[in-house]
This record gives sequence, C-alpha cells and structure tokens, in this order.
Amino acid sequence: MKKLFNKQRASLALATIMMISIIAGVFAANTGPTFSDVPTSHWAYSYVERAAEHGWVNGVGNGKFGAENQITYAEMSVMLMRAFYPDTLSYWGGSPDAEWFEPYTAEMALMGLDNGTKADIDYKATAYEPINRYETAQMIYNFMKYDEDVDLNYNAASVQAGISDWASVPSNYREAVTAVVASGIITGVDSKGTFNGNGVMTRAQAAAMMCRAVDVMGEGVSTLNPDATETPAPSETPTGSGLGQKLSSGATAAAGVKEQIGKDDAYPTYGNSDVVSNNGYFTGAPNTDIGNAQLVYDFLDWVNEARVAEGHEALTWVTSDAAEEHTLQRCYELVSDFSHERPEGKFAAEVCAEGYIAPSFAFEGWMNSPGHKQTLMGDKYKYLSAARAGNYWIICVWSDSGIKRAETWAHTNYDYSSLKG
Repeated sequence: MKKLFNKQRASLALATIMMISIIAGVFAANTGPTFSDVPTSHWAYSYVERAAEHGWVNGVGNGKFGAENQITYAEMSVMLMRAFYPDTLSYWGGSPDAEWFEPYTAEMALMGLDNGTKADIDYKATAYEPINRYETAQMIYNFMKYDEDVDLNYNAASVQAGISDWASVPSNYREAVTAVVASGIITGVDSKGTFNGNGVMTRAQAAAMMCRAVDVMGEGVSTLNPDATETPAPSETPTGSGLGQKLSSGATAAAGVKEQIGKDDAYPTYGNSDVVSNNGYFTGAPNTDIGNAQLVYDFLDWVNEARVAEGHEALTWVTSDAAEEHTLQRCYELVSDFSHERPEGKFAAEVCAEGYIAPSFAFEGWMNSPGHKQTLMGDKYKYLSAARAGNYWIICVWSDSGIKRAETWAHTNYDYSSLKG
C-alpha cells in the first residue's frame, strides 16, 4: 500500500510518534536505562532505547550512548542501513580488514543511497566527519525515493512556506528538505520552523530521527535464504552426521553440505559417487574451492516466469550434486577473474554479473541485456542452478550432456584442460 505524505498525515504521524514515545518510555522505565548518559528523564530516552533495542545503533563504550556527540557520516550511514536494509553484511564481499562501517557504506554507495552527499565522492574520507542537517536530509530522501512503496505526495509550497529559512536552502537540497519536513522525519530547530541545514546533529537527535523515519517508511526485513533453516519432513530425515549426509530418498541432505552454501532440501540433488567432496557433495571432488559462494534459488522462479511468458518451457533446478557444486565453484572463480573464459573447461552456459546489491537487481540487469536474456531463454537447456559470492552473481543453464561432463570430471575438481592439448 502506498504511503501518502501530506500535511494532515504528517500531523497525525507526529502525534502517533509522540504517543508511541510516551508509552515506550513508560515500559522502558520499568527495566532502567540502557545507557548511563541517557536517563529516563532525558528528552530522547524513549528514542534511544528503541533504536538500541532494534539494533539500529550501539553505544560508544563504557555503558554510554554518547548522546551529545556529533553524529558522523559513517554512524548515520550504518544506522540507516541497519534499519532499512539489515541484510547488508551478508551482501558484503570486501576485505575482512575493512573498517567497521565499510560493509554498510560500500553497499549504500552501490545502491546510490549516498547520492548528492559528500559521501558519494569518497565515503572513506568523510566517514568520521560530522554530518550536517542538509546532508542528513539528502540521505533520508534517497532512502525514501528508493522505496517504491513510498509515495512522496505532499503540497510542496505549503511545506516550504512553513520553513522560515527556506530562502537560504541551497537548490541541490531543496527536494530533500521538503520531503523530510513534510513527512515529519526531521523537524525545525525552533518554533519558527528554522531548518538550520548547516547545523550538525547529535547522536540523540539522530536516534529520534531514525524512529520517525521507521514510523514513516517501515523497518527493513531480512530476506536472505528464508527457507534455509526449515526442518526436513519426517520422511526425509537426514541420515548420518557431518559432511555427506543423505535423505531417505537418496538425495544429498542440506545438513550434509557446508552451512554457508545455503542448500535447501526442497531442491534435491543426487551424487554419482560414494566419495564425499570437501564441500559435502557426493561427487568425489577432492578439493573444490567454493570460497564464500552460496546458492540462490530465487532466480529459478524469475527465469521461468520470463520463459513461460515468451513461450519457452520452464526449467527445473539441477538434480546433480556435481552441477550444483560446480556452479558454486564458478561463482567464486568470478571474484578473482570476472570472465566467461575458463581454462579448465566449461560445462554449462552461464550469465554473470558483478556489483549488484540484491538478486532482483542482477536479474533485471540480465533481462535488459539482449545477449544475457537470449542465453536464459535458450530452448536447448533443461536445468538451472545459480549462486552468488559477495556481489558476484551467476546463473548456469544446463543440458543433460553438460551435467554428464561435470559428473565425469568432478574427480579432477572439474578440470579437463588436459584433454584440450
């Protein structure tokens, strides 16, 4: 349902927020304050408690919140991403030595959510700088525009008339300022409605702003591998323990492969070997490197929807352990060599992508590319498998002969280059 932002809605939203804050403060008081510098008497107590409870923000150490500290670009970015896109860390494919904020700010940059701010130029250089109210408004506005369920419907002239220092608002921030004021996310600093865009914000003010933003836009929901933790049906209880478990049907059990793979028993695969690979598949592969790659099942439904719409037969998920393991291997290979060329040999047709924050964006990119779309619509293929490694994505489409070759050469870690002499 679209959210409408008009003057009446903003008033109602603010009234609701005030009531929620009062109630939250009453309940929070029963357990005592989380931070020593934000007692129950502090004006931002209910906001800080709520933001901390939901994990949008942490304290600064020694039991303190740092309520009067100036909020930095990095802190603001992390708060926003935690609230609205909590899967960010799972998408991160960068260095393990990165600073604490980089998994959030890097993904934020990929999504364009820092557009129009100093962070867009260099998010590392600005990370520890205090962020002013103009730049904060721009970030919030970017999140509002990015959410397709948010309809920025308000009387701009009426909103702007209520901002006493509107004439001094730079043109590049005017849309953002109008939007955040209209929605009640950022309010004026005095009774005149002064926006004071060059002024900085404290961490306490930022916590209040985050609560208002979530009340207006809704909190993000984690959607990665939603079925991966489902328990198999009783008739499909895994046998054995550790790597290489089987279901009673003979399929390789999700519990028997490496947990990072995200295997789902609803998409069964079968091994052609009694020798278990280092990843838990019955392929006989001695040391197949899949790195941080994991399976992505969403692509199957999306590809099939597009295929059926254009008169092609739907594909099924590959039923071969070898095909699935090799898909993970290929995806991880893309991280260091983003290319369709594979010296060790190829077994399936593939489409690859890099830099996308979510599978839906990668799929949209492929559908908008005639060459990639043609591969996915090919009538000679019967099966599909897909994976991701950080921000690298792959879909493999298979024929029976390709699966047979993968199974044949699993014992060499899917390397048959010696035959190409």
